Amino acid sequence: MASLPSKPHRERDVSRIILMTLFFLFHFMLITQPISFRRGPEGESPADFSLMSALNIAIIGFWFILEVFEFLAWNYKWKNLKYGVTITAVRCIPVLALVAFFPRLIPGMMGFMAPLLTFYLSLVFSQVWSYVVVAIFWLIQLLLFFTAGLSATPPKSDRSYGVVILLYQLMSMMLMFLFAQFWKEDKKNRERQAALTAEIQASQEELKRYASKVSHVVALEERTRIARDIHDNLGHTLTAISIQLNKAEAFFRKDPEVSIQAIVDARSSMHEAMLDIRSTLDTLNAQVEGFDLLSQVQKPLESLRQTGISVLSDIKGSTEGYNISVLLALYRFVQEGVTNILKHAEAHEVNLEIRLDGDQAFAELRDDGRGFDPRAMKNRKNDASGYGLTGLTDRITLVRGTFSVESAPGQGTILKACMPKDPVALIGKENTDGSDR
Repeated sequence: MASLPSKPHRERDVSRIILMTLFFLFHFMLITQPISFRRGPEGESPADFSLMSALNIAIIGFWFILEVFEFLAWNYKWKNLKYGVTITAVRCIPVLALVAFFPRLIPGMMGFMAPLLTFYLSLVFSQVWSYVVVAIFWLIQLLLFFTAGLSATPPKSDRSYGVVILLYQLMSMMLMFLFAQFWKEDKKNRERQAALTAEIQASQEELKRYASKVSHVVALEERTRIARDIHDNLGHTLTAISIQLNKAEAFFRKDPEVSIQAIVDARSSMHEAMLDIRSTLDTLNAQVEGFDLLSQVQKPLESLRQTGISVLSDIKGSTEGYNISVLLALYRFVQEGVTNILKHAEAHEVNLEIRLDGDQAFAELRDDGRGFDPRAMKNRKNDASGYGLTGLTDRITLVRGTFSVESAPGQGTILKACMPKDPVALIGKENTDGSDR
């Protein structure tokens, strides 16, 4: 049983229905008008002409009803080829009945049926087999012309009239064949265009969903980072200041030296709190269009120089074409690393290297400070003394980068990061283990 056709699109294929309507109308007028004066070969009665005209009109009506039904119901959209074969077979039923019951009328009716059969059969056959169909109908028409004689000529006409009719019939078949080929090709082009349009729309929807997701993730990540900085760093520092001031008040009369030292420690903690606030504000202020990585990274490096630490920096490459999120992650890499050096490293020399290649960026921050045990840092990641590197790892992972720490007590620390130039371009690309690149 044939499958149901696909649902029609909003835009209907009017070119075929217009041409076929004109063709049916022309042949209806051609069949009905000359009945009064047509005559056939010797031995053929006028009744046969009337019957032939009636059958022609009946077939025209039947095929036209099928044509209109196929246009209105399915807009000529076949879900598969079986449906096309089925509807074509239904159209051939009157022809088969004519061959079975009225074979003598075939010569006079081929001029009308052959072009339409050529068109309908060409729709379901490949182009090569369509040529075969045209050749067969041409051969049949030529055989009928030379064997059956002129079957419908006006009185006193010569054989040249029959030649004109023959040429008309042959050209009609060829034109219907060409129209079928053009229509099929146009249909394929429209289907490809519709599929491409649907694919583009789906891609746009996917990009919208991804953009919304990224926006949400970035906003959430930034809020989390700020909350973590305030809670872990600034909150800890303010607590320490409160304790130191309470100590200064308690020892103000008992031991002035202890009280003064507590005030000095509180002032130092205040300075550290200011550094934390400045670090947070610098990060927020950095997230604007036209972000200049080369100038931004100089700010945290300058804070190192102000404390007497020797700083060497080597930045190679251009930021052109780099995703802003990657540039911000590189900035945060330097910022967090410098903050950790100021707070914990007790370093004398710091080296920064950033290399911006054509498809990815590499960054390395090295100090000669006291170092630490990275394994111990993982065990106390929620502690402010954990060097804040857990948050930095999260930031770099967000842009599909990698981050590593090399350190040991007394041997300094090396921070390394590698990030793609445009993490959006890596969406959907996976390694063999199924993880994102």
